[in-house]
Amino acid sequence: MNFEENIQQMNNQMFDTISVKEITYLRDLDKRININKYGKFNYYKFYEFNNSKIWNFLYELDDNKVYTLIPFISVNDRPDEPYIILSQQILVTNNSNTLLISDYINNKIIDTINLYHITKLEVKIIFKYKPIKIKFNEFKSF
Repeated sequence: MNFEENIQQMNNQMFDTISVKEITYLRDLDKRININKYGKFNYYKFYEFNNSKIWNFLYELDDNKVYTLIPFISVNDRPDEPYIILSQQILVTNNSNTLLISDYINNKIIDTINLYHITKLEVKIIFKYKPIKIKFNEFKSF
């Protein structure tokens, strides 16, 4: 197998494993992999948070792209006002496990409620996300 075939195999394996069995964090990627995180963030707002809404979000993602996602909660549904970040950046694809992501976000919400002693939580969940480019083709880095 030549270098280009190895690159394609790594790409395919990556798309099949990101946030499928466990949450994949951006920091989990090997430092030798070149990651282009430049670009504008998009926002996906949940007015009702459940598995089917997560599935809809993932389904709308482009095939064969990896996205960095920052989940946060906002009282006023406005990303330019104060908000609480629920997690560090996680990676998702349209192949990611809906239930895994939903459970992860729900657990982070519960942690936030407990940490800040919140008795009533009426917020909107917002995903701040954008595609990233992962380059394995930097031969010298391996």
